[in-house]
Amino acid sequence: MLMMCCVGSPVYSDDDLPGGGQATPVDSIALPAGFHAQLLRSAKKGEGSWISMTFDNRGRIILGRDKRGVVRLSLSDNRGHADRFEVIENTLQHCRGILWAHDSLYVCATNNSGFYRLRDTNGDDQFDSAEELKSFDYQSRYGHGPNQVVLGPDNMLYIVNGNDVAFPEGFAVDSPYRDPQDDHLLPESRDDVQDIRVGHVVKTDPDGKNWEIIAGGFRNQFDVAFNDDGEMFTYDADMEWDIGLPWYRPTRLNHVVSGGEYGWRWGTGKWPEYFADSLPTTLDTGLGSPTGLEFGTRSHFPPAYRESLFMGDWQHGRIFQVELTARGASYEAEYKVFLEGGALNVCDLTFGPDGAMYFITGGRGSQSGLYRVTYDGPEVAKTTDAAKTPDAAENLRSAEQTDQAQQAASARELRHQLEQWHRRSDANANAIDIVWPHLNSEDRWLRFAARLAIERQDPALWRERALSESRPRASIAALLALARLGRAEDQSDLLTALGRLPLPTLEREHLLDALRVLQLSFIRQGHPSESDRVQVLARLSPLYPQTSSYVNRELCGLLIYLQAPEVVPRTVELIRTAISQEDVVFYSQRLARVSAGWTVETREAFFDSLLAARRFQGGKLLSVSLQHIQEDAIATLTDAEKIHLKPRLEMLATAAEEPSEHELPSASFIKQWTWEELEAELPRTRHGRSWEQGRAALAKAQCVKCHRVSEQGSSTGPDLTHVGRRFDERALLESIVQPSKVIDEKYRLSSYLLDSGNVITGRPIGVSATVITVQTDSLRAETVALNRAEIEQTSPGRLSPMPSGLMNVLTLDEILDVLAYLKSGGDPQADVYQ
Repeated sequence: MLMMCCVGSPVYSDDDLPGGGQATPVDSIALPAGFHAQLLRSAKKGEGSWISMTFDNRGRIILGRDKRGVVRLSLSDNRGHADRFEVIENTLQHCRGILWAHDSLYVCATNNSGFYRLRDTNGDDQFDSAEELKSFDYQSRYGHGPNQVVLGPDNMLYIVNGNDVAFPEGFAVDSPYRDPQDDHLLPESRDDVQDIRVGHVVKTDPDGKNWEIIAGGFRNQFDVAFNDDGEMFTYDADMEWDIGLPWYRPTRLNHVVSGGEYGWRWGTGKWPEYFADSLPTTLDTGLGSPTGLEFGTRSHFPPAYRESLFMGDWQHGRIFQVELTARGASYEAEYKVFLEGGALNVCDLTFGPDGAMYFITGGRGSQSGLYRVTYDGPEVAKTTDAAKTPDAAENLRSAEQTDQAQQAASARELRHQLEQWHRRSDANANAIDIVWPHLNSEDRWLRFAARLAIERQDPALWRERALSESRPRASIAALLALARLGRAEDQSDLLTALGRLPLPTLEREHLLDALRVLQLSFIRQGHPSESDRVQVLARLSPLYPQTSSYVNRELCGLLIYLQAPEVVPRTVELIRTAISQEDVVFYSQRLARVSAGWTVETREAFFDSLLAARRFQGGKLLSVSLQHIQEDAIATLTDAEKIHLKPRLEMLATAAEEPSEHELPSASFIKQWTWEELEAELPRTRHGRSWEQGRAALAKAQCVKCHRVSEQGSSTGPDLTHVGRRFDERALLESIVQPSKVIDEKYRLSSYLLDSGNVITGRPIGVSATVITVQTDSLRAETVALNRAEIEQTSPGRLSPMPSGLMNVLTLDEILDVLAYLKSGGDPQADVYQ
């Protein structure tokens, strides 16, 4: 479709477009030493709020506007002053994606539900035609539609679609990613949707003729970026309303590979990252609003920065620097804050022809600014052998790093070889012979690539091989492929083959994978025969419960599905002893719809747990989810049970302001512990500790409300699972007793000085054109709305978001057990517990 653009429309007649204020000044922006920020332009009245950016072939900046249109800024001198402002298109609505490539300007106009190519056909430096290359079926009010468009290393265009966009019409049916399913054994009926929509990445040619879906299972990833090896990454959004619920997923960096499934589904149905038919997060970054990302490859920054990935966080006003390390066929990542400022809602970023970083603020009608970040510190070069004489230990580390990098490069190359079979089949079975050995790989990413390649081949060529595979890891991967094909005639033989696995002795990862195979068999191949049901039940029942919360969750669902008679009392006991509200909600949601197997005692205990759950804290959907659990549970009661439970049901029906006798009391004060007396006891943390008491004490001190340790707790704060690898007992104790002594910049609060003289300190959780919403107490979820016009100054807070005094409700032994638990990463088999 061709349409004419409104070229050269006078911008100042657009009174409905925002602007006219002052963007955040650079003295409010914190940067590493040697870096400097410059505010090139604040959006003037009628210039709009800017949300996407690109450089054209003449070094000019082109900006997509929040409401409508595309504008162009010319940098007038070597200091980058942006003086000339012109509107080059004024009809496309909400231009979230913009790219100059192939002598064209490509635009993702979200509210037009389309992808456009703008061109100057007569050489007058104006875009006189716009062709809609693809219309998207986009259904949302929240901006989860066509997002950014990026030029790949193959010169193809990669378009990032949020989870409210259906797969585009005319896409290749043999695309690496296809036909996503919910695949839940016990689906929540309230999550039912007409069609399954997930965020995905599509690839097309410069003319938009051929379309291929690369990967999916995202929520609302805004952008993608490629590293020097041609590997793709995206930064996906969380669903902040899910905080406090077991299906909450933090904002996350994902390594995007061929056919990659990343597990986002609607409502309560988001997949845990351990599902064998999905791929894990590369890096979790907690709460935030992901926007633009770009590798520093083209920058004139020091070497370490040029190898880093930079990611914008709109909500918290910062840009992260991510250091990626190749591990196997994928990567590990660590991150830190590169740039941060008060009310600095970063929308997009890129690197200009001059090697500087450019970023814009704006969105949701807020004031926009264009910034430039340069480095003018001392020259930093990588250390060479000529520059210093390394000692033996440094030589060894260097050799190990080189060997690791070579192994990772080989693993990535192998993954690419396997991925060639994600789109095509081989009638001669040569592909199966090539791929099959890698079903037994220790590398999850290689197993995923190999399993997907097998699924693309004719099952008649590999079915018997899958059923006879004897290596446990390879057997599980092959049977997973067979289960996903969904052929009912395969089920009994599949269950027999799976029955040969030594489930009680499998490592946790492989046991979870085996349980996922069972789930998918029942979901896609149908309910098992009675004889198969009895046999599977006999194998699973002795495993429940385990020390692993994740294994317990999957066993719980399977045993309910298979109608295990003992599942109710065992699960009620898990609820009673759970240390995190996420576990309580998970098990309660599953049990609430079970009508058989209850006793008077288990019914009372279950409804007592629902009464206690009224004190849980979290996002907007926490109370909704608890209400749904309550409704489902009541619907399964007999008339006699309703009469017996009447007092509890009446209390649930009222929003009591005071805790009832059934609600869990707050922990009592024990002692005001001092650093000196606890430090003297540190040697006792290294032997004879209690795993159970350490686990319980974490909940008692409210640590699990913000932190995850192993499989327990919340993902809203930093994950503490591996903190014991980096710090000794003394450092761990110091971070708990004196949380504000050393504050990680990623978690530092902001302080806002108001015109009234008041100072508000907290974490920004919402930004609009006129208001910043600041969370002042994370444990109580208390917030304050600040008028942006009344904020005189913003500065980094001096207090940690982690409250002090948490240990004062614990005994000395409980504190020592907490330290041992953190040091061991929550592993019940650690030496300290033996």
